[in-house]
Amino acid sequence: MPVRKNRQLLYAGALLPLFLLLLAGLQPLRAQQIQVKISGMVVDADTKTGLPAVTIINKRTQSGTLSTESGRFLIEAQPGDTIEFSMLSYYKKEVVAPLENTSINVYMPKRIFGLQEVNVRGRNYHQDSLATRQEYGKYFNYKKPGALDVLKTLPANPVTALTYLMPSKARKRKEHFRDQLQYWEKEKFIDYRYSPELVQKMTKLESPELDTFMLHYRPGYHFLETATDYDLLLYIKQSFERYQQDKKEERP
Repeated sequence: MPVRKNRQLLYAGALLPLFLLLLAGLQPLRAQQIQVKISGMVVDADTKTGLPAVTIINKRTQSGTLSTESGRFLIEAQPGDTIEFSMLSYYKKEVVAPLENTSINVYMPKRIFGLQEVNVRGRNYHQDSLATRQEYGKYFNYKKPGALDVLKTLPANPVTALTYLMPSKARKRKEHFRDQLQYWEKEKFIDYRYSPELVQKMTKLESPELDTFMLHYRPGYHFLETATDYDLLLYIKQSFERYQQDKKEERP
């Protein structure tokens, strides 16, 4: 086994100068590729409000990002690339990257479902989450190549193996996109369990006071992941008691 590893390391060492030479030869070609930045806001076509967690993909490079809580986004592309915007319950939109940096608003029309297509009891978080993971599975499951990946790939694809050792913007974008997808999946799980309907039923609050209370006492993902329905109801009850006590103390 040590002899085999030594041979693999010698093989990699012999190919490294060739790889660096090839990499240097590609630099002029990369310099000629114009990169443009496309930024702006993704909004609901009807309400004109920003849409958070919209998936934004460069269809050529398969790299992507998500819109922020206010609907803003930024993605890099080459002129002519097709940028796709998608979100559950909305029609997909596509934008062709222009020749220079630009800022645009992307209006997402909401899909209108017939009565037979709608679950009248509300959205099913688990089905939505499963659909998202199926569509973007390769990003959810992406992991940074390690030393074992280099050794496994080296005999058959030495150039690919050596690229694992070099810094890569594409890999960093994939890791960032994966982290964003996981973050928003957790946020949607919190919204699913800690819903305005449930909190209003427990507290009798109305908006905008209801919104203020929910934001201030928003529970964490790890608590809700293991909490029973009773645990959650007790949490809301105790939070509301603290909220009422704080209001009394604020009065002159």
